[in-house]
Amino acid sequence: MDIAKQIIDQRVNKILEDNKELFTEGDVEKKRSKAFLLLGVAAYLDIDIAEAAQFITDGGSDGGFDAAYIVENQDSQLTVVLFQSKYSRKLENDSNFPANAIEKAVNTVRCVFDPGARIELNPKSKEKVDEVRSFILDGQIPYVTFVMLNNGLSWNMEGENHISNAFAGQEQVQFVHFNHKNIIQYINRTTSINTQFTLSGKAIQENFNYKRVILGRISIMEIYELMEKYGDGLLEKNIRRYLGKNSVNDGIVQTLLDEEKRQNFFFFNNGVTMICEKFSYNGLQEKDWIVKINKLQIINGGQTCKTIHQTVKENSEVDFSQVYLLVRLYEVNDDEGIIQDITYATNSQNPVDFRDLKSNDDRQVLLEKGTEALGFIYKRKRDNASNTNVIPSTVAAEAVLAVWREQPHLAKYKRNEFFDKYYLEIFDNLNAAQMILSVLIFRYCDNNRKRFSDSEEVQTHRPFSQHFLAYMIGKQLLHHFDIDLNRVTHANFNELKDYFEQNKEELYSKAENQMTHILKDYFNYNMLSDIDGRTMAAAFRRFDILVRYLKNKIWWETNM
Repeated sequence: MDIAKQIIDQRVNKILEDNKELFTEGDVEKKRSKAFLLLGVAAYLDIDIAEAAQFITDGGSDGGFDAAYIVENQDSQLTVVLFQSKYSRKLENDSNFPANAIEKAVNTVRCVFDPGARIELNPKSKEKVDEVRSFILDGQIPYVTFVMLNNGLSWNMEGENHISNAFAGQEQVQFVHFNHKNIIQYINRTTSINTQFTLSGKAIQENFNYKRVILGRISIMEIYELMEKYGDGLLEKNIRRYLGKNSVNDGIVQTLLDEEKRQNFFFFNNGVTMICEKFSYNGLQEKDWIVKINKLQIINGGQTCKTIHQTVKENSEVDFSQVYLLVRLYEVNDDEGIIQDITYATNSQNPVDFRDLKSNDDRQVLLEKGTEALGFIYKRKRDNASNTNVIPSTVAAEAVLAVWREQPHLAKYKRNEFFDKYYLEIFDNLNAAQMILSVLIFRYCDNNRKRFSDSEEVQTHRPFSQHFLAYMIGKQLLHHFDIDLNRVTHANFNELKDYFEQNKEELYSKAENQMTHILKDYFNYNMLSDIDGRTMAAAFRRFDILVRYLKNKIWWETNM
């Protein structure tokens, strides 16, 4: 029997045991399938289980996808990662991902990303599709990765034909197989990588400030072999997520496949930066060093390496033997401070996720200690813990930015900038009591988002308004105690928390009713149910509702 399958099955059981509130389905197999989906989404996106839960959409009429991750990028690009999951309890068997499921996924892409196409959806899936379509109608270009997740084999030729017939030559769409073996890499990602690679031609090795560095030229086939063997394990300290195709990755592919341009790839690319605990080589050899390395990690150039690996794998007939890349290898003796400084400096352009870089910041350490003292658990670093009740720093950032920093529209759509552009705005002068309260408010609003309202008008905005409602409840809470945020501390934390827990239904209902009246005035409509989801999603993505109403002192004095 496949040991990896057994380990994943145990992890599925652990997720079910630790998070009973997430699994309300009566059918045991449906619960297990959802737990596997949750684990797979967390593994593929390299996030915490608690964060992954908000992207799940599975259920009847799900539109052919079980989870959706949407992030707005630069240059009018929209990254969308969709997941379809198949979990088999027959651990002794290996079966292909069903070809008819691939066909369904192909049709999903055709429908979801065409705003004019009609598709029957459950509320959670409809929310995601409306968000995507509102971006598209605003001129964003979607780049789609469809992840086929299972604990078995990839799809067969029939499935491949469905994909190629629909999207051959289409650079905006890719299909990826991700299974139990890939998830094991996520679970065991702290394993040290001790390996070697060969540099081509002459290289430079320098010693300075008690550190060592090699600058050299490496064949992209060496990069391919490293990625083939170690995969994302090489990218543990890399702060960029590879979420599929975009214009940068497409440019790399086009260069590599162009017979004339690929010979000059070395000059077109910024190269890759690696760190290690120790390296050694034969210094008596003039060139073509074989470098032996302990604890190798790629800290810049992860997207380049992933794209190289995929391009070489998909184009085996192309000769890449004379295509090279600049490599910088630093020996840093596992000095976390130096690693952070190098990583930040080499990733300062087009930042995606700086959570790991900020995890040892004094603000994060103090939040962790303060949260523990109040009886909660704060995770400043990513891990693969199975319990969703802990507070990852990403969830804290989203909640604080929405509730206390008065930026709910940014909290919803700018997740990739929490730990860079908005880091100080979110975490400066933030104590554990304030952070926990914001998370409790936000999670309650987000849980209500997933429930269907009996009021047709409320249901029109409920899928999109949770960040704004959390902001409004935070305002109500401070108003009730006649305090400002600076006076929320450990001393009155329990009093504030108990009041919220005892009155949260009333606070939420009031906020929803207020939001309904705001939207009627904003759209100048008597019936919100006449407004389609794409228009509603776009309204909450912008800031004018916030400025016209929620940051208007007179409005609050009238409606509090």
